[in-house]
Amino acid sequence: MSEGSRAVPRCRVGHIHFRGWRAIELDNGLVGAVAVPDIGGRIMAFDLGFHSFLWTDPRLAGKLFTAEENQGDGSLASWKNYGGDKTWPAPQGWDTDEQWHGPPDPVLDSGRYTVERVESTAEAATVRLRSPEDPRTGIQLVRELTLHQGRSHATLHLEMRNVSGRERTWSIWDVLQLDATCRTGDGRETHNDQAWLYIPIDPASRFSRGYQVTYGDKDNPQWRTDVSPNLLAVQYQYRLGKVVVDSSAGWLAFVDRTTDFAFCERFTYYAGMPYPDGGASVECWTTGIGEPVGGLDYRRERIYHLEAEVLGPLRTLAPGEAQALDIEWHAARCPGPIVDVTAAGCSHQRLSAEDVSAGVRLTGVFGVFAWGEAQLVWRGATGQELGVESIGPADPLGVLAVDLVRRVPTGAAAVELRVADTQGQLVGELDRVGLGAPGD
Repeated sequence: MSEGSRAVPRCRVGHIHFRGWRAIELDNGLVGAVAVPDIGGRIMAFDLGFHSFLWTDPRLAGKLFTAEENQGDGSLASWKNYGGDKTWPAPQGWDTDEQWHGPPDPVLDSGRYTVERVESTAEAATVRLRSPEDPRTGIQLVRELTLHQGRSHATLHLEMRNVSGRERTWSIWDVLQLDATCRTGDGRETHNDQAWLYIPIDPASRFSRGYQVTYGDKDNPQWRTDVSPNLLAVQYQYRLGKVVVDSSAGWLAFVDRTTDFAFCERFTYYAGMPYPDGGASVECWTTGIGEPVGGLDYRRERIYHLEAEVLGPLRTLAPGEAQALDIEWHAARCPGPIVDVTAAGCSHQRLSAEDVSAGVRLTGVFGVFAWGEAQLVWRGATGQELGVESIGPADPLGVLAVDLVRRVPTGAAAVELRVADTQGQLVGELDRVGLGAPGD
């Protein structure tokens, strides 16, 4: 294959200083990540090439605080919002002890996490961090991030253990702050109205609009369902608000449409199990102008980010029992809107087949999650493979635009677009489309 001889860099991991904090850096030559143990075990960077996806607050760079300082007066205004990605327990609230009263939180959100494991091989680089035990919630968290060779892909493995003497019921709630900042021609920072988050809406949603607004203006123009069928498209407009979505598709996608850099998450949705916040598996919070919340007024703060939040189901844990949640992170170049995400890549324009005089014209626009090769696979009526053809290299740093004409093999009922890595191993299917009539 054309990409088969490519020298794919080994994965590596090392101890560094990142913006003044001690940190662990993971890199595979395609994507890089930085974990900072001392500020809640946060992942403070995830980059594709030179493009950074995560928002961080430069005013807090390198700063550490005591537990008392991190708690402050308990209001949101006293929260040390470093940015990046962190894990919390859900449901959130201040009414009962069965709710998490944060942020701020001096243990799980901003405590000093222990580095349990740092290791790398050619194929993978991993860091594993463990939180202190939190007496208020009765839990302890583990956050483990792994990069994989030749892929713009990371696995975030999360664990929650009951370290108390009684049953506890919590959901694992992962909160990722994505950068929605842009600079004007004179160098001033402002909000990027081309920062979009895409969340599939369940056709059988319990919410009347497919989502529910839980904070801010009910008619906030950021919440849009007119972009693509069964898709909530969040266009960042620097308006304060929050929505919850009972999405069962198991993915979400963020795109900076000024550059077409895309960040996607994949996760398992557990059908039939209870979820917090009325059944939410995905939530989105946007900073901006609106009624101040918890003493925090973004008109003064002027920070620009939106949160992509993935939640696991509510589980009751006996003393010593643990639960886990795995989330896949992927990065690519792909225009928005993104209408589907698989293990191999994301789709802007789904694969389509149009009959033409020379055979069939295949079109589609995709981002890919691995170095390697894009392939067409012709399949018969029972799914059998009739032929495989390389259509060119796959590169996460480039958009995969398909527009080609092919003669349909005899007996073909469908054609599949897939990605193989540089060693010829299957990464996964991007999309497939049925053919109107088998070729003859």
